Amino acid sequence: MFEKITSDEALIAIRQLESEDNLRKTTYAVWWKGKLISPSAIISKHFEIIGNPINRNSFDTNQAQKTLLNLGFPIVDTSRDDGFFTEKELNSFSQLIKNRFYDKSKPVDKNIGEFISNVIWKKTKKWRDKLLELGWFKDNDRYTWQTQSSSKQGNNYKQYTWYRVYHLSNTKKLIFFTVGVGSNGALEYKLDIQANHDFFTDEDRHWFYTNRSLLGADMLTISKDEIVNENWSSLLKKTDDYFKKNLSVLEKISSHFWPEKRLMRLVWNDNNWQFPITRNWNKKWQGKKDKAHHEQFGFGFEEWLFNKRYLIDGSRYGYIRGVASMPKDISFIDELHLYSIHPISKQQFIIGVLKNVNIYHEIDEVDEKVVDVFERNRSLMLKELAEVEADTKLLKTLELRPNLSFSVEDAIIYQEPILINQDVLKIHRFIPRIIESDLELLIEEVDLEIKDPKMKFDEGNGTGSNSYSQNVSGGKRNVNRTHADITNDLHEYLTQSEEYKNFEISTEKTRISNNLVDCAAKKGNVYILFEVKTANSVLACIRQALGQIIEYAILDVSLKIEQLIIIGPVTPTECDLTYLQNLKSKLKLPLHYWSYSVEEKNLSMKFKTH
Repeated sequence: MFEKITSDEALIAIRQLESEDNLRKTTYAVWWKGKLISPSAIISKHFEIIGNPINRNSFDTNQAQKTLLNLGFPIVDTSRDDGFFTEKELNSFSQLIKNRFYDKSKPVDKNIGEFISNVIWKKTKKWRDKLLELGWFKDNDRYTWQTQSSSKQGNNYKQYTWYRVYHLSNTKKLIFFTVGVGSNGALEYKLDIQANHDFFTDEDRHWFYTNRSLLGADMLTISKDEIVNENWSSLLKKTDDYFKKNLSVLEKISSHFWPEKRLMRLVWNDNNWQFPITRNWNKKWQGKKDKAHHEQFGFGFEEWLFNKRYLIDGSRYGYIRGVASMPKDISFIDELHLYSIHPISKQQFIIGVLKNVNIYHEIDEVDEKVVDVFERNRSLMLKELAEVEADTKLLKTLELRPNLSFSVEDAIIYQEPILINQDVLKIHRFIPRIIESDLELLIEEVDLEIKDPKMKFDEGNGTGSNSYSQNVSGGKRNVNRTHADITNDLHEYLTQSEEYKNFEISTEKTRISNNLVDCAAKKGNVYILFEVKTANSVLACIRQALGQIIEYAILDVSLKIEQLIIIGPVTPTECDLTYLQNLKSKLKLPLHYWSYSVEEKNLSMKFKTH
């Protein structure tokens, strides 16, 4: 009936009604520059203008609405007084944006833009603002209902509305929750990323959408024909519940793209952080801010970090001082790298890395079963402190609780601490340092050293500078005085020997991976490696050295090793030499044994080859 009416003709009718102040607001109305006009009145006025008036009862309002919407005039529902979304306006939005191109010189196009901005976008913002009242956070609010077009037809109508909201813990602004209206007119709320940002690759985007679904955080919608059953209260509850439920998903996805990596210091411990050790401390220092906890009380709580008593259901529970200073909104660390400082040499060592670490800021976050285990072992901990003459009064009064846990499978503790560059870590407080810049390079170097060990040759004599004692599975290893005497004499002997005149000599300064080589002689790209042992029999010296010698030979396969020499303070017997020859034959390694004489005063006579 109204097929021949054009948008220009409808516009003339609207303007005539405006001039007559005859807008006649109805339940369903045309939205025109913020004014509400009866669709039937517009149709009737049109036929009146062309001299062919029609009876208002000859058509129904649905016909008028459909005709005007098809001509580009938004239809809204005026019956709701709470400012909530309506099916009519959502339907108008979904239909009008199909004509993507916007020409601001055309009044109808301009009105569509104003409708999208002042009705759909405005209500979306109201949705977002109501979420802010529930404790969510916003970004900078810069949004527009149009986008730049690549064609000559002007700009495009944006095919959706949306606003971001963030949780207090959400520090990465490229991942967020959104609320908005989709191109089909449905209300949408979801976990999303800024997919068009250069940070994300196509592979990243695919990973996000796949894993968002796998983790049960798919976008939720309320279709436009279901909107009649909703109101602000119900919509906010659904949205808020969805966001809260999927905070853990947001955290997991954030961890994938921006893993939380920290470096924290442990107080030094010769017992592999299973029991406290004896250390220097002073009761008079208690309460002084410039003194560390172990200096005030004689122990650090992390000294029980790897104690098997606190291995519960496959997870280790413990305490690290740096974790106590973590921001309250962070409850998970992807990689926690641990280092310590030797109390005598002051050298810094990387101890290991814990992955997928759970953080506990309050005791009620820890399972009661775990707290009970710590409480039951209080007396045992006090006994262990008494044995090393540490302060026990503090532990008697404190609430015992762990502040972290990690799976045993996610803990990588290096067989021996890895010496690191002294210049990288200049501040040694027990703080949770973010791994970035120089620290990131340091961790990468350590990781590479573990995965692809290489020799780091350093000429000179470092005897004594690397001295530290540590309990390991084979017993307590300690760089003792006899060992130092041998290595010092060996360094002097090699540097003075005519046979090694053209060699560079490195004593206790060269490493292969994390293994400190007692002595290395280098000529071009060929090496002779020495391993010093102080046992009272040749067989014992060979047995103790063999594992290290083999490691030297095969850890860095690029090395050209001419000789592997074991040095001990014992002269070999015929039986010892036969055993050594059999080893060389079986292992196909260039093994040799030198004896060292403690009594001999002449340096040139102290070492004898066999």
